[in-house]
Amino acid sequence: MTAAAVTRRVASVAVLLAAATLLTTGCGDGGDGGGGGGKPTGEGRSTSAARNAATRPPDGQATSGTFNSSDIGWIQLMIAMDDQAALLLGLVPDHSSDAGVEKWAKPVAAGHRGELVQLRELLSRAGVPDTNPHQGHDMPGMVTEDELRTIEGTKDAAFDALFLAAMREHLDQAAKIAHSERSAGTDPATKKLAASVEKTSLTWRARLPEATSGRP
Repeated sequence: MTAAAVTRRVASVAVLLAAATLLTTGCGDGGDGGGGGGKPTGEGRSTSAARNAATRPPDGQATSGTFNSSDIGWIQLMIAMDDQAALLLGLVPDHSSDAGVEKWAKPVAAGHRGELVQLRELLSRAGVPDTNPHQGHDMPGMVTEDELRTIEGTKDAAFDALFLAAMREHLDQAAKIAHSERSAGTDPATKKLAASVEKTSLTWRARLPEATSGRP
């Protein structure tokens, strides 16, 4: 990917607290002219809080019981992000050449599977269908289908570099939106899970290995 293409593909996402709603911008069909290409690879990918206008909850996300729109929005976004991250983590055993990367990825993959179970239980309790309103969206923290295919087509050191860059962004964004949900949400169980997600994301991020030349 050229530097010019990378510049064109930098996404803008703002996670704001306003009117007790978790706001995410830059997650939609019109943010990048169609969503072609992948996010920058091999180096840190940037985000910016460029747009600050409040948005109403997407259709079909009515609140239920103790849930507000922030709770529902966060649960759905985390399911979409974790589903894609789990697929990426599943590539490690057959594609990585770094024992440190493999050792790091194993508990992180298990943790994501556990998060998804809890997130879907919350969604069911809220009475919201388990659909993906973020299907096809390209935003920070989301491993897109195009990006997944690109990374799947690599092995060894090339895979490790792209994998670590994608997971770095995913964990950074997961921690940010979990922090926002803790302030904006109203459902106690959802806020408790958000606190856990924030903590584990920061822990995994701090332990993210540097890619080396290969297995010992």
